[in-house]
Amino acid sequence: MKLFSAPGTCSTAMHIALEWIGKPYEVEHLDHAAMKAPDYLELNPSGVVPTLVDGDMALPEGMAILLYLVDQHPDAKIGPAPDSAERKDLHRWLAYLTGTLHPYFWLHFTPMRFTVAPEGQPPVQAASHILIDKALTQIDQHLEGRNWIVGDRKSVADAFLYPMASWGYDLDKPTSAYPNIDRVLRKLASDPAVQKVHEMQGTSARVDLAA
Repeated sequence: MKLFSAPGTCSTAMHIALEWIGKPYEVEHLDHAAMKAPDYLELNPSGVVPTLVDGDMALPEGMAILLYLVDQHPDAKIGPAPDSAERKDLHRWLAYLTGTLHPYFWLHFTPMRFTVAPEGQPPVQAASHILIDKALTQIDQHLEGRNWIVGDRKSVADAFLYPMASWGYDLDKPTSAYPNIDRVLRKLASDPAVQKVHEMQGTSARVDLAA
C-alpha cells in the first residue's frame, strides 16, 4: 500500500491508520504543486490528498480510505466489523467529521474561497469559528463518559478527529476548552504509532502533553 499525504492535513488520519495496521506501506508527502502534476491527477482528479494506492486500485477521499482499511484489515481492529451493531456509529461519525467539521475549517484557513471581496474574509473566518465551536461542542458532548468515539476501543474515527481537532488549538476558543476532545487527543498524542507519524511528517503534536 502507498499513501499520498501532506504533513498536518487530514491525511494524517490515514497515515495513523496504516501504522495501527502494522503492515508494510509507503508514504509520499506532496506539496501543492505535486498534487496538480499530471501523473498524480490520474490517481486523484481532484488534485488533493489523501490517495491510497493498493495494487492496481487508487482510492481518494479520506472517509473511503478509512473504511477500506477497516474492512481489508479486520485483524487490526481499527473499526467495527461490517455486521456489528457499532458499524453504523462509525459511518455516522466519519461522515460528520468529513462532511461537517472539516468544511468548517476551510472557512478558517481559506476564507478567500468564500468571498469575492477581500474585506469579506475576516467575517468569513469569524463565522467559521462559530461553526467549528458548534461541531466541537457536539463531539465533546458525545465523548462525555466515553474513552473513544465509537465503542470501547480506538478506531479510525479517533484517527480522523486527531488532525482536525489539533488545528483548533490555535483558535481563540482552543481545543483545550473541550475537555473530552482534549482528553482523547492527549491519549492519541501519546500513542507510539501517532508519534511515529509525526516523526515521519516532521511535525509535532499540538496538544501540550506536559500541561
